[in-house]
Amino acid sequence: MNPETNDASRITGVEQDRWLQLAVRALARRDRTTAQIERLLAAKGAPPTQVRTVVRRLTSLKYLDDAAFASRWADRRLLRMPMGRARLQEELLATGCSKSIVQATLRASYRKVSERDLAMQVVATAGKITSPRMLGRVARLLSQRGFGEDTIETVISPLMREGS
Repeated sequence: MNPETNDASRITGVEQDRWLQLAVRALARRDRTTAQIERLLAAKGAPPTQVRTVVRRLTSLKYLDDAAFASRWADRRLLRMPMGRARLQEELLATGCSKSIVQATLRASYRKVSERDLAMQVVATAGKITSPRMLGRVARLLSQRGFGEDTIETVISPLMREGS
């Protein structure tokens, strides 16, 4: 065996371990997507080949699983802050999850709880609606939270009749 080749592979192995350890430490602090780990490693100076190698290794060890990440993210977000499909989709895409994973997660999440029920939670936290102006504010809040026009109308319509 050529000693120079052995030294080069040992250096590459040490470098790979360094990047792997960096990624594992980042994952220990919080859940992350593949894209987030790729960006982190690239920002720290890891060459693209090392990034790919580390991501493959973490995926094979089940430390990286974007579908599981998206499911956990959606469950936590909907529990803490009820929101509509559009807002949750935007947030999941921003984490770096692929469109196909995001779509599957949205289908599964909104099978567990309806958008209407989530919108009703938002309305309930707004308190008693005493004026048309307050009703408009609640409608805008629902829109900001990513609820569609149909859901907003379904939730707001009974409140408008109560106020009449």
